[in-house]
Amino acid sequence: MKVRIRFSKTGALVYIGHLDVMRYFQKLFVRSGIPVAYSEGFSPHQLLSFTPPLPLGMESTGEYADVVLTKSITTKEAIMHLHKQSVDGIYISSFRALPEKCENAMAAVKAASYSVKFCKKPSEDINMLISGLLSKEEMMVTKKSKKSERMINIRPLIHELTYEDDTVNMMISSGSIDNIKPELVINALFEASQKSYTSQDLLIKRIDQYTLIEDKLISLDLIGSNIDG
Repeated sequence: MKVRIRFSKTGALVYIGHLDVMRYFQKLFVRSGIPVAYSEGFSPHQLLSFTPPLPLGMESTGEYADVVLTKSITTKEAIMHLHKQSVDGIYISSFRALPEKCENAMAAVKAASYSVKFCKKPSEDINMLISGLLSKEEMMVTKKSKKSERMINIRPLIHELTYEDDTVNMMISSGSIDNIKPELVINALFEASQKSYTSQDLLIKRIDQYTLIEDKLISLDLIGSNIDG
């Protein structure tokens, strides 16, 4: 049986990296008595996979891990045991059995939603900037990586973009194929003002992650079902 866990990463734990999060859950499963399956061979490891890594320093309420179990355990029991052994900053909110032949968490992600606050509120009318950006069919920006940089059209990669209560809310493409950062969208908004924002200028939180089913973006948390006794 494969299950998907949704968890939050907040507080001081935003400063631990992805590999440390993986090690944390491996130990958490052992301490909690969750019947996790292991690979075969000389160096067995837990059959566990995560969604794309969260940038260091960013909070999230929508992180996911898929894990294979050797036997069934109810959702209520699993969450209870996990909470008893967990620490502040990691909160498990769901534990759901996945259907057969379901894509793993990493491969399934096609989009992610974020909330973005400015450390110093801009003077511009952000709703007007958003309307201008969304009215365009093309928005070319420079996307930089560790090895190169290239021009891409980010407009088709912005699925939702709104501004309310001093917060920019967005759903943008994510995953292994099309992937953009919230900072890229913010800088595209302020292109005419020639302003440039880095992650240090913004308070960014990942809200959730989504997969594509029948041309609709669906939260990973809606795949599968709770396990009853």
